[in-house]
Amino acid sequence: MQLQTTWKFNATPAQLWPLLFQSKMDERKPCYFLFGLPKPVECRLTDGIGGVGATRECVSDKGLIRQTILEWMPEKKLRFEMRETSIYFGPCVDAIVETFVLTPAGTTETTITRTTEFTLKPGARLWVSIPMWVGLKSIHRYVFRNWKNILLTGRR
Repeated sequence: MQLQTTWKFNATPAQLWPLLFQSKMDERKPCYFLFGLPKPVECRLTDGIGGVGATRECVSDKGLIRQTILEWMPEKKLRFEMRETSIYFGPCVDAIVETFVLTPAGTTETTITRTTEFTLKPGARLWVSIPMWVGLKSIHRYVFRNWKNILLTGRR
């Protein structure tokens, strides 16, 4: 399954790029009607450098997702794949691949498109696909709202 979210920011690709691998979220919940949805807390690079083959981690209040970076094009594109997770949905998921594409929109605006592709285990497809899609879409919007606030306040 695939979902995509696009957001326009009043920032340059150079200002947005570090948020893809070095940002902390605020205290708000991503979605109130889906109890138990993991709340993103922070994303980070384990080696602090990045690049193809490096590890990106997403920390949530429910556990950790370790991802392997597949494409690293500074200020343009970041693509990574889930390698392992301690979050409860892990046993239901075969794969999650995420892609962020940054597109300049004038001199001071940038559009980011986030595409998430996920494959569920055969026995989980019937029960998990729609809640997973809705949960991931909520997280996309939550993270983009946080990045907007980070850019406005200057906090990381």
